[in-house]
Amino acid sequence: MSVAIRIEQAGVCYRRYAKPRDALWEWVSRRPRHEVFHALQNISFELEQGVSLGIIGDNGAGKSTLLRLLAGNLSPSSGACVVRGRRSALLELGTGLHGEYSGLENARLGLALRGLDSAAIAQHLPKVLAFAELGTFIHQPVKTYSSGMAVRLVFAIAAVVEPEVLIVDEALSVGDQYFQKKSLDHLRTTLEQGATLVFCSHNLYQVRELCQQAVWLEQGKIKMLGDSQRVVDAYQDAVRARQQPQTVVTSSGK
Repeated sequence: MSVAIRIEQAGVCYRRYAKPRDALWEWVSRRPRHEVFHALQNISFELEQGVSLGIIGDNGAGKSTLLRLLAGNLSPSSGACVVRGRRSALLELGTGLHGEYSGLENARLGLALRGLDSAAIAQHLPKVLAFAELGTFIHQPVKTYSSGMAVRLVFAIAAVVEPEVLIVDEALSVGDQYFQKKSLDHLRTTLEQGATLVFCSHNLYQVRELCQQAVWLEQGKIKMLGDSQRVVDAYQDAVRARQQPQTVVTSSGK
């Protein structure tokens, strides 16, 4: 199999200022007034075409940053990130949707932003509408949508373009059980057709079910990488260990 994703010693860092005005003072004084925050550090792995990878970890571990890197929305501060094939990403809920536009207008725009020409948009638009199942709400402004309705539209746009690499971030945690099952079924079909899937979720059952491999991120670094069952088990063990009550022994032995 060919390699779909290759990341080599990739890092992402940001400048953090104690106060907003410190950025201005730094520019004026030419003296640093910031600290460097490393969202990702020394991330390296390869993912073969047609393989599914789950990304797990606590909030703030760097999961969303890694997904943005893979989606091409973010450039590494160091190292390299190469993704081969046509990408489609479903990241933060509502990303790419314009509130004043109708669902239909957003669907057309979303397909265009994924590189489809007018003929391809006309071909794929009915698939988006059928998958989203929004009925007459498709003609209403997206700002009137519930979170579940918005994710239906975003997922439909990302899914129907038949990507070679599909990147999904927590999308299935929003919405009703019917659409969650429909989306999971679609992801399985996408994998069966040979696509590569990167799936981030706090739902570890879904990670086990969908993903062959998994990466556990902790404070921006890879804590563990390998078979999804083993990685998820290790992460759950670590979470349970943190939740155990701590016994404090005093000098008197009590």
